[in-house]
Order: sequence, then structure tokens, then C-alpha cells
Amino acid sequence: MPDIHKIPRGKKMKNILLSSAAIALLAGAASAEVTWSGDAEIGYNDDYEDGFYWDAGLYVNLSQELNNGWTASASLDIDLEEDAQGSTYSLGTVDSSDWVLSLSNDMFGLSFGDVDTALASFDYVTGLFDVVDAIDDFQGIDTLSDDSSDYMSWDDYYAVVDAESANAGLLVTASYNQFSAAYSSVTVGGDLGAQQLYLGADFDMVEVGFFYQEEDFDDVMATETYALTVAGTFAGVEVMGSYGTTDYFGLGDIDAYGIEVAYPVGPVTLGAYYTAYDISGGGSIDPSYGISVDYADGPLTIAAYYEVGVIFDGLDVIDGADEYAVEGQYDFGNGLVVTAGYIDGDDYNDNDYAAYVVAEYDLGGGATFLASYADHTNYEDGFFGATDDIDTGLGGYELYSGATVSLSFEF
Repeated sequence: MPDIHKIPRGKKMKNILLSSAAIALLAGAASAEVTWSGDAEIGYNDDYEDGFYWDAGLYVNLSQELNNGWTASASLDIDLEEDAQGSTYSLGTVDSSDWVLSLSNDMFGLSFGDVDTALASFDYVTGLFDVVDAIDDFQGIDTLSDDSSDYMSWDDYYAVVDAESANAGLLVTASYNQFSAAYSSVTVGGDLGAQQLYLGADFDMVEVGFFYQEEDFDDVMATETYALTVAGTFAGVEVMGSYGTTDYFGLGDIDAYGIEVAYPVGPVTLGAYYTAYDISGGGSIDPSYGISVDYADGPLTIAAYYEVGVIFDGLDVIDGADEYAVEGQYDFGNGLVVTAGYIDGDDYNDNDYAAYVVAEYDLGGGATFLASYADHTNYEDGFFGATDDIDTGLGGYELYSGATVSLSFEF
């Protein structure tokens, strides 16, 4: 079941396939396939960037068919970033990310590098891990993540596992008919630091998923997480129920019980979720819950939600946090898409909002012109702060504070 208040973000990429002669020259084998693609952006922003900015990226994908139906593949993303050097600009910083080496056939796959962990395959009721996430925010750590680039990020206390370190994630996936499975692990300082396992099955009427995670960092802490989800469609209503338990260090067992529903009525989809919590080590926890309304008909899309999450304010007090948003998008059909919205967020670190409007025009051939204005405010600090990370639910934009105009290209 999709998240009731977020629309998945997609990324377009146009690949350029090299000629057979170039493949033979660069890859060393006629049966190898090498694809190159890239993007570039130049823009002007009056707040966060305070002037002109640019960036570019180069994406390389390689694959080679082996014997017995196996295929070896690798991918690399190289980002070129602006870097001011006095009154001039140099090539900037070159960062490598999204690198993956994999070996697969029609039934099995093994991937190593900057890969999603098994949690990314597990579908569960919104709020199931809210208490864990809230305590993590309070502690400045990250014990649950579906992305190896920030999986088990422990700030200054432990090694950060990402694509730019010597450590990496390992993901093994398997699928057979109506059964699928994923196993992932992450190393910290060369030692095995965390493991995740996902098992899922589709029985036509219902889908069942099971998730397990174990963390162990040099015996400093050990945390186990179990979660189970059952989902199905009954009389046109999509229903999902989840249960999860975590023995979070220092607090005892944290149990979560949740239910989520989605009901389509013509172009409108109504959604709601409710999750209750219990801590065996004491402390009161308010439930988290939310409602949503999504409308999609022709060129017009509207999405709105209201939810009450969890804030961890100390070892004994856990309070709710309100968050809501209203967003709309209209496709004029001539390449112009206009999106606008208001998002109010609340978590342990801030209480902020963002109002925005975006006009994006497709120039063809992978070129796009974008003009946007976003007003970002942090109430708690009294700070009208600039940021480059205003995420929209519709359109999947990541906007700068202030006014922005930009030209982007995909190759």
C-alpha cells in the first residue's frame, strides 16, 4: 500500500548506448554493454545560493553476460559540484556515490555497495517505527533506515556507513513465484555491524511480510527488531495491519500496533492510519495517526494530509507532533506544469513550515526550465533560514529557499 501522504519521486534518465566498436574498445568484450548518461544544471537563487550556481553528474552503467545465465553489472554516479575559489570557479568537488556491483540471473541477485537494505522491501503501517525514529532524533543517531547511504549513522559516536567510506552495504535478494526475500548487512570498521532480513509472500487475497533486524556495534549495544504486516483488499478497501517490537537499549521493549486503510472513490482516494505504542520500561506514549485525501483527474492533482507523529522529549515524556500539508499540481498539456503547496512540519529538532510555488517547462530533448519561490521558516529558533532541502510531495521537487530560476539538461 502506498504511503498515504507522499507520492514516490521518480528520476528520468536518457541513456546513450555506445557503438559496438566503442564497446569493444572500452569494455574489452563485444558482448558487454556500456551506457553513459548525465545531467547538468545552471541556475540563479537569491537566498540559499545567493547568486549563480551549477552542478553536473555523470552516470556509468556496465553489464556483462557470463556463462550459465548470469550477468555481472556495475554502476557509478560521479557528481561535479560548484566550488568557489576566490573570484573564480574551479572544477569543484568530485564525489562518487550510488556505486553498486551486482551478480544476478533470472531468479537470484547479489548486490554490493550503495544499495537499499531489506527494510526498503518491507511495507508497513505508517508510524510503526515512529517511536524508534523519534528517540533516534533525540539521541542524534539512526538505527533504522532503508538506504545504506545513511544506514546506522551514528554521527560522532560511531563510524558512518556510506558510499564514501571504506565500509559498504551488502544486499542479497531472491524471488520465486509468489514468494520474495531480501537479506542485507552492513559492516562498521570492517566488522559485521547490522543485519536485516525481509520475507514476503502473496497469497492472492492477502499479502504477508516479515522483517527482522539485528544490530551489534562492538558489544556497546545490541538491538533486535521484529515486524509483521498483513495486507489485502476487501470490498474495495485496501487494508493493512502491522505489528512491530524493538528492544531499544535502555528502555526495554517497544511494541507498536497499527492499521492503515485506503478507499478509492472515483478520482478521490481517502486514507487513514492509527498506530498505538507501549514501552515495557515505562513512559507514556501517545498514539500516532493521520488522514489524507488525494484527488487525481485529468490535468489536476491535489493532495492533502494531517497527521500526529511522535516527539521524544526525554526518558519519560513522549508527546505528539502535528504535521499537515496541502499541495496541488496542474499540467497545462503544452509542457508547462505548475505546482504549489503549503507544508507544516514538526519534529524534535524544529517546528517549521514551507510555502512554495513551482513552474516547470519541458523544452524537449531532456532540457527543462524551472522557476520557483519557496518561503521557509523555523519557528522554534525564530530563524527565517535558507535551505536547499524543501521537499515537495507532488512533483518530487527539492527546492531552495527564496526565488530560483534554472536550466537543467539530461543527456
